[in-house]
This record gives sequence, structure tokens and C-alpha cells, in this order.
Amino acid sequence: MKKIITLLLFISIGYITNAQESKISTEVRDHIKARVDEGINTGIVVALIDGEKVEYYSYGIADSKTGANVDKNSIFEIGSISKTFTGIIVADEVLKGRMKLSDPISKYLSEYTKVPTRNGKSITIKDVATHSSSLARMPDNFAPANPNNPYADYTIEMAYEFISGYELTRDIGEKYEYSNLALGILGHILELQYKKDYEAIMVERIANTLGMDNTRIVFTPNMIKHLAKGHDNGEEVENWDLPALAGAGAIRSSAVDMVKYIQANMGIRKSPLYEAMQLSHKTAYENEDQKFKIGLTWHYDNDGAIVQHGGATGGYRAFAGFVKGTEKGVVVLTNSTEGIGDIGRKLLDDTYNLKMPKISIATDLEKEIKKNGLEKGIEFYRNAKVEKADKYEFDDGELNNLGYAYLGKKDIEMALAIFKLNVEMYPKASNPYDSLGEALLMKGDTVNAIANYKKSVELNPASEGGIKILEGLGVATKDLVKEVSVSVEILETYNGKYELGPGFFITVTNKGQQLFALPTGQGQAELFPKSNTEFYLKVVAASVTFKVDDNGKVESLTLLQGGREMVGKKVE
Repeated sequence: MKKIITLLLFISIGYITNAQESKISTEVRDHIKARVDEGINTGIVVALIDGEKVEYYSYGIADSKTGANVDKNSIFEIGSISKTFTGIIVADEVLKGRMKLSDPISKYLSEYTKVPTRNGKSITIKDVATHSSSLARMPDNFAPANPNNPYADYTIEMAYEFISGYELTRDIGEKYEYSNLALGILGHILELQYKKDYEAIMVERIANTLGMDNTRIVFTPNMIKHLAKGHDNGEEVENWDLPALAGAGAIRSSAVDMVKYIQANMGIRKSPLYEAMQLSHKTAYENEDQKFKIGLTWHYDNDGAIVQHGGATGGYRAFAGFVKGTEKGVVVLTNSTEGIGDIGRKLLDDTYNLKMPKISIATDLEKEIKKNGLEKGIEFYRNAKVEKADKYEFDDGELNNLGYAYLGKKDIEMALAIFKLNVEMYPKASNPYDSLGEALLMKGDTVNAIANYKKSVELNPASEGGIKILEGLGVATKDLVKEVSVSVEILETYNGKYELGPGFFITVTNKGQQLFALPTGQGQAELFPKSNTEFYLKVVAASVTFKVDDNGKVESLTLLQGGREMVGKKVE
């Protein structure tokens, strides 16, 4: 499986207001400093909005070569926060009568594109703007030549080709499932409407309107001068380009500009876009089964009290949001791949529990390999997994990302070694086998590649990519993905609440022969049966196994995700 298209120990303080007058708490400032000091993030910039007043706090490095600090003017990739720009422009089109949310997207796309339908229903503008279109998260013809800039060579013609041949796997609007493809297509629809590229539309309609001079897709000279270089596992990485799917995540910006954007969304900064922004915040899709609501691209926290969106690219993470009905908003940006959404949520809701993330084992493992070779590196990993579990983040994703980093450097042998280690460490997880299969296929070892892809699909029958590769290699997959039916009577015994940790529960319910799991603070997901006690998810690579005693009483469930097993005792 491809790397999910999700640190230097320099210590320095950029811009900060007088600490005695600061509304950014000491807890948050100390947390940010600790993240940078311990090499978890390279640099972090925070903006706390209180009406027209804004407080900035910056800490860390923008460019390791020059030693420049990050500050409120530093330029970051904001990733999927770009989707909210797309949603607002669409909302403005609706208000101006030039577009309807109920319009089928086929109305705007090329006449040569066959947009899939299902049960007589067409995909609409609202469906793609709310991630309920049933389109895939990513197209299956996405095969980047350069994994370090994966979207750069993906064309709109390729997107057309994928859509024209795609068969929807469920009814349109049946459930929420995040789709970069869908929002990229929505941005492209705007391009067709205006006969301009997405950047020109975004700059004209939003950036220029709000005075966001450093919010662009193509870097201006000033943006290059203030660029915070992206980092992954402590290494500087390439910036991402998304020419075909720009509306899904191509924008770059600064904290100063993003403050203007959030203030405008809150109505603090007056603009002709306010009505469109308000429309984009309103619930546009609701799913009772998933216990989920969404606006036109905007997501909600705290039962809808917080309107927010996050962003992630190859070397950056971003978060922006505000509390409805107040003048409180926040922007958090980092030039590294460790998420900072929790910092934003803490600033918006002081009751939020702010935890220190662990360091990725991949960071120090790669350093050890560089210094002492592969054998010593693997020895370091094995020892650390036993002795330093409290310091490092261990799951199959850490080794997986490192393996793909080596693939990106065309070092197939090193990638194979890392993927083999991953399979050894996490034999019950599907992703390590998938990744090892890909590397083996690249090497030309088809026999062993097939064996690993088969194992991956057996562990995770939702692995559409693995199934497609096997079929392309002439391997029948019917026996690997068997349809299993579990009686309603058995499913009803699983209903209840399972505690996996303090304050974290999974609530299981059934609706006829469908079983659902609702984790604390997340959307509900359907569980698909592999047997009477084993189930898998399609939205993520994860599985759930129920433990039943000799008398048929359900005692607990075990969630397997990222190679980690978490046991939840049934408490209700």
C-alpha cells in the first residue's frame, strides 16, 4: 500500500507576544516548545483569534540550511484546508444563481466523461462537496512517478478516465467517506465554469478579496523568501504540486493570511463573501447511522460547536477553525508531518486533553542505519521496541513510511529490508504485506509478490488495490474474499459499549444484518464479517474480533489497527 499522502533539534523562538499578557496558555506554549525540542515537529506557528485581536506564537526552524526561524509570515502548505476555499466559492456560485447544489456534476464536466450513477441517482454538487458521492477516496490509476511529489504527474484526463470506468460500490449519499478525488473534481468544475485555472479563480474570488497577498498555489518571490521548508522524519522534503486536483489541497499560505480567512468566516473581517461563508458552514449532509454531520467541506467538533478543517501534505500539517457564535478562532501550521490539530482544539476548547505525541521510531532508525548500517539499525529497532515503548511511536505505519522513503530514493534493497521487518513485527496487519508485495514486484520477484498480496487481501478483504494488482497478474481472488453472513441473533449479542482506554469507548450496534462501530469522538463505521466473530472495516485498514466465553457471553473486543492490538472490555 502506498505511503499515506500524510526533525531537527534546533531550538529557537520566533514571534511571541508578552507572556504575561498572553492568552495562549503556558501549557500550550510549553507543549509546542517540547515538540520542537524533542524533534517531533520542525517548526510550529500558532495564531489565536479573539475578535479583531490576534496573538501569534512561533517556535522552531523554517530552513535548516539558513537557520531561519518560523514566524507569522512563514509560508506553509495548508493541504486539505484548500477544500474549504472550494466549498466557499461553490456556495457563492449557488447564491448568485449560477449553480445549484442539486445539479448533477455531469452537467458541468466534459461530454465525453461518463459519470457513474446508481439506482437511478446521479452524483450532485452537494454530494461531492460533502464527501457523500460514493466516489473513491483516490483514483486507482494514481501511480506517481515521483512518490515525493505524488500528484505532480496526475492529469485531469486521467481523472476523467477513472470516473468514466468507475462503478459505485454503494448508493450515492449512503454514507460519508472522505474523497480527495471528489473535491479535486469540484475544483475542476469551477475551472470549466470560469475558463480559468483554479488558482486564478481562488485568488480573484477569495485571496484578493480578503487581502491575502501570500496565499497562492504557485509561489511568488516573496513566498519563496519566507518558505518554511517541509520535513518528514527530520528530512527536508519536496513541496507538493496538484495541477489536476488543485481544489482538494494545492494552496500555500501564511498564518497572517489564514487569520484573515478565519476572521472573514467568523464575520469579524467584513467581506462580500460572508453570506457564502455562512452557507458553507451550515449542515449540508447528515448521516444518522454514522452519527455524522458536515457542511460544504467544513467539518464539526464538539457536537457542531466548532467549525474546522485540517490539512496534510508530504511535509506539512495545518489546522484552522473557530467556535460558532463567538469571536474565538485559531490557525496552527507546522512544516513537519506530526499532526497539530490537537493544539488547535485545545486553544478552542480548554477542556481538551493535550497529550505529547511520541517520536516516530522511523526517524532514529534511519539515523542508526546511516551511521552503523542496516544490521545495527534493525538491532536498534528490536531493542527500542522492548525497552523504549514509552518514547517511540511503534506501529506498522512508521516502518511502512520509512520503506517508501527508501523506494523514493530508488533504494529497493533497503526498502525490502524495512518492509520484511514490518511483516515480521506486525504479522496480523495487512498493510506490511501489501507494501512488501509492491517492492518485490518492482524488483521483478513476481512469485513472492503474489504471495504477499494474497496474504494482505486475506487479512483485509477491503484491500481493493491489492485485489486489482492480483487480478492484473492473472490471480483469481474470489476465494480470498468470501462473502460471509452472520445472523441477526449473533450480531445483537455484540451490541454494547467497550472501553479501550480511559474515556475512549467503541459503541457497537446492529441494524438488521449490518454491524456498526462508533469510536468516541469519531464517525460511525460499518463492520463487515469474515466469520461469526471476526469483522473488518473498509474505511481504514482495521479489524475487530469479539471474544465470547463458553456460555456465549461477549466479554470484549480486540481492535487491530496499525499493527497494534487494543482490547476493550464490554462495560454496557
